[in-house]
Amino acid sequence: MPSDRLQQLVDSLAEQLQRSVVVDDPEVRLVATSRHFGDEDDVRVRAVLQRDAGSAAVAHVLGAGVAGWPRAGWIPAQPGIGMHPRWCVPLRWRGELLGLLMVIDARTALGNAETGLIDSAAQELAAVLAADRHAADAATRAREVAVAALLSTDPVGRGRAIAELAGTVPADRHVRAVVLALRGVAADDAEQAQAAARRGLATLGSRPGTTVLATAGPAGGTGVLITTGPLDDAVVAELAARAVAEAEAVAAGRFGCVAGTGPAVTGLAEARTSYRFAELATRAAPRLAPGPVVDGTTLGVHAVLLRVPADEWDATALPPELVALRAADPQGRLTTTLAAWLDAGGNAPAAADALHVHRTTLHYRLDRVREVTGADLDDGATRLRLHLGLAVAALMG
Repeated sequence: MPSDRLQQLVDSLAEQLQRSVVVDDPEVRLVATSRHFGDEDDVRVRAVLQRDAGSAAVAHVLGAGVAGWPRAGWIPAQPGIGMHPRWCVPLRWRGELLGLLMVIDARTALGNAETGLIDSAAQELAAVLAADRHAADAATRAREVAVAALLSTDPVGRGRAIAELAGTVPADRHVRAVVLALRGVAADDAEQAQAAARRGLATLGSRPGTTVLATAGPAGGTGVLITTGPLDDAVVAELAARAVAEAEAVAAGRFGCVAGTGPAVTGLAEARTSYRFAELATRAAPRLAPGPVVDGTTLGVHAVLLRVPADEWDATALPPELVALRAADPQGRLTTTLAAWLDAGGNAPAAADALHVHRTTLHYRLDRVREVTGADLDDGATRLRLHLGLAVAALMG
């Protein structure tokens, strides 16, 4: 809720201008708003009624680059979402962006006297926001720090975090982690990316009976879902897909998003386990899984291989037999046959069924594999090396 002084300043400015005025936070979430003056548009009506301007409006505002503006300017109209032009003043205190002051003006007819009033009000609004934020953000920052510690590798920090969060989350609750990873974020898009991550994570709490502990930044974020009963995999996947859709709506094509989900665990003490699988799952898209949501419990051996830094994967990671096979098999038929046979544990009938070929065809292709690679497919160590090599090849794309 805005402080009384902030609301007074917004109302006073609106009365002087006879125009609708709003103050948003840096992620375009409503902080304070004036009454209507007959100039309201669809975006403003939604923001007032739902306390949310909508992902398209957020994307349009942040996409205009307002977070980096050194001074006031126009945010152009966006007729497709029913949005009039807005005169926008970044509200800064000691260089830090604290909010956005916006004045609706469908005719873009603000004069010098009016912009002077707005600039004067903006200075006082920034000072009030700074005071309000110091009080309000302390609790928010403390909670996010606790969530980050809960998911960290530091056992001492995790213990402290569990103690701090225990007052709001009973110890025996069911826990599932969902990680959002943003891809292709440019330096200029950091504010928009953080807004995308936060809005995406916020959708995870839309299911009744679900509490979400979240931490987010410009590279993505993590939501820890807390429920009284176990969440079905399909429900978690649906929530994660909605989170990705919301984040990508805010991104408006400037960057992408994928999500990973972790297994169900019991209690905050096990939250890191679920988080670790979810975070690894984000690395699997799109090389190993199309995404945008990947279940971390389905990674198999890749749950181990994905822990290796990406810059370690080069041609030397593949066994020479597999290098020779890929070179001699440009269409990939022999490689696919070998993979199916190894996946079946050397069971020829099962591999033939998986490939939809006759067993004679399977044995012929395996003989060709032996001929090309010189590999002894009856040797367990050779099978293991080739099987891992195929997994690495998939990881390398």
